[in-house]
Amino acid sequence: MADYDIEATFVQGDRKPSLQANLHAWGDGSDIEDLTGATVAFQMRKPDDRQYTVNAAATVVGDPTEGNVRYDWAVNDLAVIGTYLCQWQITYGDGKTQTTRPRYIEVRRQ
Repeated sequence: MADYDIEATFVQGDRKPSLQANLHAWGDGSDIEDLTGATVAFQMRKPDDRQYTVNAAATVVGDPTEGNVRYDWAVNDLAVIGTYLCQWQITYGDGKTQTTRPRYIEVRRQ
C-alpha cells in the first residue's frame, strides 16, 4: 500500500465541513490565481482509479481575483472510506483549462 501525504480527514457520510482552497498560479506558488470569468470543478478519485468519484462544480468565493474556492459535499461524495486524490480544474473564459497539483484526503469510518 502506498503512503500518501494526507492533508485532511473527513468522516464517512458527513457533508460538513465544505472543502475550501486558495488556488495559486504555476511557478513559485506565491501568485494567487485570478478566477475572473472562470469556472472551477472539484475532482476526486481513488489514486488507483481512473474514474472520478466526484467531478462537480465548485464555488468561487468572494472576489475572484483572490483565488478562493469551495466545494460543498453532495449526499454520496463521502460514502466510501479510503484515500482520495483531489484536485481543482479551472476553465478560463477562453476555454483553456488548468488543473492544480493533486492533494490527498482520507475518508474514515464513523
